[in-house]
Amino acid sequence: MSLTMQYAFNSSRFALRGWAGHGGVVYDDADSALYEVSESAFELLSLLRDRQLRSAVETAETAGQTAPQLTYALMGEAPDDSDIALVAAVLDNLKSMGVVTCRSA
Repeated sequence: MSLTMQYAFNSSRFALRGWAGHGGVVYDDADSALYEVSESAFELLSLLRDRQLRSAVETAETAGQTAPQLTYALMGEAPDDSDIALVAAVLDNLKSMGVVTCRSA
């Protein structure tokens, strides 16, 4: 796991919809597939998408977020290594589906 890997929601292909307390779905525009995601994965994707949108508005470009940054934002306090590893594992699973993209910082 690279702590400098930056993740971004693949908004050009996927749409996100969720319901409080029930998780959500990711819609794939390429093949019209729906993927159900857990509540925690939905929160993570929402955070990632919202931070990207805010970044694009403020700086005219989309910035990625690292696993430690996202973990801190989700927890509201400094995460330990196991927390970061869990978030990175979820991000890597979402990456394998194409829902998130990543690049090295």
